Amino acid sequence: MASPRVSRLGRTPAALEAPMNRIVPFFAVAATVAYAAVVPAQSRETPTEFVPVTDWLHAAPQTPHVGADDASTYVGFWIDAPPPAVRTVRPPLDVALVVDTSGSMGGAKIESARMAAASFIDALSQGDIVSLYAFSDRARELNAPTVVDDRSRAVLLERVRGLYANGGTNLWDGLTLARRAVASAPPTHPVRRIVLISDGRANVGPASAAEFGTLAANTTEDGAQITAIGVGLDYDENTLGALAVHSAGRLYHLEQPEQMASILQGELDLMARTVATNAVLEFEPAPGVGIEPTEELRVDRAPGRVRIPLGSLYGSQRREILLRTHLSSGALGPRSIGRARLVFEAPGQPGRSVATRELPIAVDRVRAPTNAADGDEHVRVMVTRYEAAQAQMRASRLIDRGDYARADTELRGAEERLRAAAAAPMHDARLQGEVQRQAQGVAEGRAATRRAVSAPSPAAVRGASLQNRSSAMDAYGY
Repeated sequence: MASPRVSRLGRTPAALEAPMNRIVPFFAVAATVAYAAVVPAQSRETPTEFVPVTDWLHAAPQTPHVGADDASTYVGFWIDAPPPAVRTVRPPLDVALVVDTSGSMGGAKIESARMAAASFIDALSQGDIVSLYAFSDRARELNAPTVVDDRSRAVLLERVRGLYANGGTNLWDGLTLARRAVASAPPTHPVRRIVLISDGRANVGPASAAEFGTLAANTTEDGAQITAIGVGLDYDENTLGALAVHSAGRLYHLEQPEQMASILQGELDLMARTVATNAVLEFEPAPGVGIEPTEELRVDRAPGRVRIPLGSLYGSQRREILLRTHLSSGALGPRSIGRARLVFEAPGQPGRSVATRELPIAVDRVRAPTNAADGDEHVRVMVTRYEAAQAQMRASRLIDRGDYARADTELRGAEERLRAAAAAPMHDARLQGEVQRQAQGVAEGRAATRRAVSAPSPAAVRGASLQNRSSAMDAYGY
């Protein structure tokens, strides 16, 4: 029997301690100027008062040279958030807990949800704001947004003890109520999060991943993100994935319901280390440079630039974004790809934007380009990790179709590329460690797939598919 597993590259909850060295979000886009798939920019405007900072945002093309005939290249961006200042009081939180109480959550799942929610509420600080919602055939507000103190904490814990499982899965209404709650958060509570626990698929109300993706994108306009926790083997990974991607949030796959408490504590620890909120990477392509986002990246377009919402940044966290760009035809020589900056709000300074200085990005267009391996080490590794994650996603879909041989071929190739990259000399030990961890995640996905083949059962097959997919989502940064 497989050991209990939680999706952050297959690590168990004990590995959530010191999580900032393990979270390496990155995204990728492919070359073209077609914007049909880009999410339209929302109404939230970037404030105009900026205080420039340095040393947060870095960027480089994969290679300093591109060919005259094929002028495509990856461009990598990485953000190194500083550690929280010593003695800094963490910013107040506004959290909406949304618990699936449909019939399938009965037994150990609902009991674990009660225990996890109670532990989470116990760990909140005086002055935080919390609300509680349950959904089955309909959504219920169990507790409106409430400032945490000794009296309200006792009331909240009593409401949590009353959670019970029965009925269908009206996920839409549950999230809609939670969104309204965090939208009402005062400026004094800049860290806003919706935490969703579900084991099923929406079967009452809107049910498509696209609709939930739009709901999640709108949630970010209120400065909130969604942490989606999928419990067991029957939840809708596409819907929960859309919630994480479009809100710049996080996704967890839990094989065992008792892992919920560790996950919620880990999320609370992250929120306590927030050093920036409402972070956005703004990229202004140079004339004649095209980009196209993939499904793993939310990109909002605005006149003359694209905006990539990143949500909150945590102390000592590294966030990574990978774009593939294409230069239109033109003369040989230096060519600008574009300019980038990071814009965010500092906790405790509501309404005041902070921005990095603009980073210019350029390449040299030549007749005989250098090998990509001669380019920037960091971006080269980002590309390797992204392509390995794509292979994991393909393997997950192949497992769903019963094509285990091709799935193993995809995973074997991904593992070999990651192992080779990890064995090569690197200047950045942190980067090398991330490659090694992803390689281990792929190896565990391969092992789960082989077990499903040797002792086939619907549960084993479903578990292998979810494990490989969640490992890929972890590598993408969700």
